[in-house]
Amino acid sequence: MTEGGHIRALRILETLAGLQQPAPLMTIAEHAGLPKTKAYRVLRDLQDNGYVDHIGRSGYRVGARAIALASLVGPRPALVQRALPVLVRLAIDAGETASLHLRSGAHRVLVLRADPPGSTHRIAAIGERSPLTSGCGGTAILAYLPTPEVDIVLGRESRVVRLDLPDHLAQIRRQGYATSQSANHPELNGIAAPLLDPDSGHALGSIAIAGAPSRLPDPGRLARPLLAACAELGPRLATVLGPSSSVRLESLDVTIQNVLQSQA
Repeated sequence: MTEGGHIRALRILETLAGLQQPAPLMTIAEHAGLPKTKAYRVLRDLQDNGYVDHIGRSGYRVGARAIALASLVGPRPALVQRALPVLVRLAIDAGETASLHLRSGAHRVLVLRADPPGSTHRIAAIGERSPLTSGCGGTAILAYLPTPEVDIVLGRESRVVRLDLPDHLAQIRRQGYATSQSANHPELNGIAAPLLDPDSGHALGSIAIAGAPSRLPDPGRLARPLLAACAELGPRLATVLGPSSSVRLESLDVTIQNVLQSQA
């Protein structure tokens, strides 16, 4: 597979992960922005290597090897060890749910959450995937990506994004955080700030605080503790997910074998 083919394979796999599964070939091709014939060839390669399963006329779904890869590079113990204490302290101080979001292409995924003591409200589920252009958790990341990557995201989402989004991203960079009202969830206000790689200054993810408007009419009042939490966690997160990560990864093949055996 060529270098361009590897990028297409990653794009197809990421697209499939964001669709209701099994997903038809045409749906995958359209969402990935590829011709049907090219998408089919990539899916066949992924299928032959265990990253995708073909479910007859129903289409395709993420395969065992991709699931193993996700478990390997997802919310690993090293990440949880660094992030959870910060989120718990922030949730207690704010009296609202604090959540950690990581970038996934043009989207962000909620990977960890801490609720305040006594809370019975579950604002968002672990694994929730939303566009970077929607909600404070996404725009806080988007505002701190390299300009070419921002242009790609805005171009891909041009049919659905608000026209003032570039100005909004500039405002986020000036104040250091983003706010939103009912962007991804009805009747929820939120504030989020980026988790920056100290070497590049680019966002690896974000921390968001969200609550009902009656309890959080002015999310900006939580900016100070939120920014402090992000300044503390950003460098820690970079040691796990940044380009200069010093965390050793376990063998992927062991994880794959465990998944395959469990499905046998």
